[in-house]
Amino acid sequence: MLSLNHPTMDAISLTKNQLIQAIVQHQTKPYLPIWGELFTALREIQKAGQHSRKNIHVYSIEPTGNLWYLYLENVFSVDLPGMGITISLTQEQLIDALLKGSFQPTLSITEPS
Repeated sequence: MLSLNHPTMDAISLTKNQLIQAIVQHQTKPYLPIWGELFTALREIQKAGQHSRKNIHVYSIEPTGNLWYLYLENVFSVDLPGMGITISLTQEQLIDALLKGSFQPTLSITEPS
C-alpha cells in the first residue's frame, strides 16, 4: 500500500519497478507485447517529473551508467560516464531502444539451475 506521507515518491518507485519488471519480462519472453507497458510507465515518470519540477533517476544501467528523466528538456537521458557519452531520447526512441535490448537495468536475470 502506498504511504500517505509521500504518495508521489511511492508511486514513482512503483512505476520504476513496473518498468524494470516489463524490461526483464521482455528479456525472458521477447514474444510478449510490452510496448504499452513501457509507454505507460515512462509516461507516468514523465508526468511526475513535470509535476515535481525535478529530474528523476529512473534506474542504473548495466554495466555502468544511469537513465534519467530531465524535466526541463522533457527527454530521457542515458548517461554513460565510463565512456563519456550522454544520449538524449524521446519517450518513443527510448521504448524502441529498450525493445532492442539497449540500456538494460543493472538487475541481472539468473536462470534457475
